[in-house]
Amino acid sequence: MIAEILKLALKALRTNFLPLFLIQLPVGLLVILQNCLEPHFESNPLIALIILLPLFSFVSSLCTALTFIAVQSLQTYPKLNFKILKQLSAQTLTKLTATSFLVAIFFGLGLAALVIPGIYFTAIYLFVPILVVLNPSQKAFQYLFESKKLVTQNKKILFSTLLIGLVSFLIEIPLSQAVRLIGENLGASLLIDSFLTMISGVFFDCFVIFYFQTLKRKEGA
Repeated sequence: MIAEILKLALKALRTNFLPLFLIQLPVGLLVILQNCLEPHFESNPLIALIILLPLFSFVSSLCTALTFIAVQSLQTYPKLNFKILKQLSAQTLTKLTATSFLVAIFFGLGLAALVIPGIYFTAIYLFVPILVVLNPSQKAFQYLFESKKLVTQNKKILFSTLLIGLVSFLIEIPLSQAVRLIGENLGASLLIDSFLTMISGVFFDCFVIFYFQTLKRKEGA
């Protein structure tokens, strides 16, 4: 199943890489902001966590939601028209804000306990932004419940989703640290870090979207 999903994600990226990549721009800009503010947060890591974690959670949810809308459009039309992103209504944005804040709380508590619980919460709430787009009229906790139900419906799916979260976690942090080490000047380092984060983000979002669609098909079969 994972191999099939990977092929679908890579196909979408090959045919429409640039528009899908540009959807990740909010994440790229936030990475630059984080790196610029880091010297001010070094003496107050808790404040940095309180500010940046909800921000990253919201921006990540926003990019996943926009990518989902884009991928749905591409499954009907061969080229992406950015006008379809207007489907992200005020109600959807409100629910994305609420759910991303809740996910950030659970993820923060998980990291405070140990890294593994943090990855667990990331995994079980992986599909929350997609569920918000599909039905923005529900209560915030309902999306978390539905995502958890989909991920934990059997051990194989739960293990696969945990593995996806773990791989993402293991790639992102060392990659960011490597960029800082090789960046000879601040500007270049910031741009490289932002660019690579956007690259990993667009691939991860596409993978998650096709993973979700595959699970829903199997669930309805």
